[in-house]
Amino acid sequence: MLCRRRIALLLALGLAGVLAAPAHAAVPFTEITSPGPLTSIALGNELGCQVGHTGDAQLELYPSGTKPGDCGTLVALGPTLFAPAFSLHGSTAASSIGASTAWTPVSQTPVTGAGTAASPFRVVTAADAGASGLRVVQTDSYIQGQESYRTDVTLQNRTGGPLTGVLYRAGDCYLQSSDTGFGFLDAAHAAVGCSINANNTPAARIEQWFPITGGNNFMEARYGEVWAHIATHTPFPNTTRAGESVDNGAGISWTFAVPAGGEATYSHYTTFSPTGIAGPPTSATPSQAFGRNGILDVPSNNRCVSRRYFRIRLRRIYWPTIVGVTVRLRGVTRVLRRPPWGTIVDLRGLPRGRFAVRITALTSTGRTIRGTRRYRTCRGRLRGGRPPL
Repeated sequence: MLCRRRIALLLALGLAGVLAAPAHAAVPFTEITSPGPLTSIALGNELGCQVGHTGDAQLELYPSGTKPGDCGTLVALGPTLFAPAFSLHGSTAASSIGASTAWTPVSQTPVTGAGTAASPFRVVTAADAGASGLRVVQTDSYIQGQESYRTDVTLQNRTGGPLTGVLYRAGDCYLQSSDTGFGFLDAAHAAVGCSINANNTPAARIEQWFPITGGNNFMEARYGEVWAHIATHTPFPNTTRAGESVDNGAGISWTFAVPAGGEATYSHYTTFSPTGIAGPPTSATPSQAFGRNGILDVPSNNRCVSRRYFRIRLRRIYWPTIVGVTVRLRGVTRVLRRPPWGTIVDLRGLPRGRFAVRITALTSTGRTIRGTRRYRTCRGRLRGGRPPL
């Protein structure tokens, strides 16, 4: 069933196909694209944002067909709230922020970098808070193969006196093609998000704002409640509605005080995971294909294989560090490009003997890991078709 805000949108526009195709906003944006898992990170020149995840037909933040969407950087500075130009995003449900002034775009770089840990994809956007003397220089970066992208917001005080206020990073969750969900909280890190299951238990689809800079506040609630709290120009209240399934949004905030001529930087990760892997990108790096610390979870080859149909999987801890995998058996190659990383090895129909399974994995740092495991079949030819690999 369509939620009420979508029914209202359909009635207002009078278009049966309004949800069918992604639309571009009336504001310029730069887009980081890659094989994924984050296939698109659209960054407005007025500090709006939108994200696409591999395997999802719709975008991850409402409106699910608009780049950028109801997501971005907001600052309460005295009586004025500076925000992305949501009303120019094709459609929006962020009216609860009340009166706001759109950021004045200053500059935006094209995408730079190679998408590796040593050289992440990077976009730098600068925007002014009107004539207040506050300039935001925001750097968004992404390492291919990870389910998080990083945002560093630098507040520059270009006046002769101190500037104080509240910085918000927030969005209206669309939770990978679902407009309703629960919330979850990592209290130890004041990290909050939207989840398909209450408290992300069991772990499944999530969107999370994970602070790198401490001292932040957080909030998860109905999307309108999140925007309405920003309208109060006060820090988020450190609350969630984790036990309730609602049309939700979430975000984190920092209270800042920047001295005359000074600057301060606030950083966080935004994570999108269909398997509920929360927190910052894993620092685990695979060292080999097989063995205790290898990337693969596979049957032992110490004995002959009596069961000729088995699965090989990449260990979940390494998922964010893997960009692609190839599996080769008897001259046939299968290419894996996205999680969940795994495939079937089928030795049925083959004569008794030894068969090599060759694995090649490419990591997000550009490193290639290769390994070969030979399996010995125990008996003669079994009934079955040609291996699917």
